[in-house]
Amino acid sequence: MKNIRQLLLHRYTMIGLFVLLVSGLLAGWLAWKTGINLASLKEVWTVTQAYLTKNPWALFLALVILPGLPVPTSLLMLTAGVVWREQPVMACGLCMLALAFNFSWTYWLAAGPARRLVEKLLTATSLKIPELPHGDHLKLILVLRLTPGIPLFLQNYMLGFLRAPFYLYLPVSLLCTGIICIGVILSGAGIADGNLKWAITGLSLIVLGGVFTHLLRGWLGRRKKVKESVSDAS
Repeated sequence: MKNIRQLLLHRYTMIGLFVLLVSGLLAGWLAWKTGINLASLKEVWTVTQAYLTKNPWALFLALVILPGLPVPTSLLMLTAGVVWREQPVMACGLCMLALAFNFSWTYWLAAGPARRLVEKLLTATSLKIPELPHGDHLKLILVLRLTPGIPLFLQNYMLGFLRAPFYLYLPVSLLCTGIICIGVILSGAGIADGNLKWAITGLSLIVLGGVFTHLLRGWLGRRKKVKESVSDAS
């Protein structure tokens, strides 16, 4: 079971990195073919920012939907901070609410229709989707959320597909990603508005989120070593 989980984690990590690489190459090729330059990008951003400022519902909807696709969540949070820079606290609240909605629909999509489809495809074989032991649920969520390089949308789908308990999945996921996301939002708002207080607060939260992640990864590593020692002793 342990080897299967490690194999699945490694495989999904490789898939995520491959998707990011292909997306980057495709974006670069499209930019080159269409003649996009910094001036045109600035013009597009000006028009987009004006539209999102007048239609905040569109930005909120994008924050709910787009993190479920290969779109960098940090870029979306930065955009929200810049567009809603006049009300940074409200921006943080709306972004966290949108993130909770995103975590929810991606989880249930993977846990429901996607898993049933895979189970149906596997009925003709002897293969079965592994069921995680109850004690491994929190560890799985933390490992996926804290492992660098795995895109957020893949984390959501993997945790839903493996059916980590939703009552653990949602709050732990928001805790692991929320600190840095709020830091990015406040940094964007502070820099765009020229407000040093919010910029410093945002950067401090990003650093704090990094330290928090490091401490949790260290705790998981120590816990793994203790279990291995107990297993060897027995």
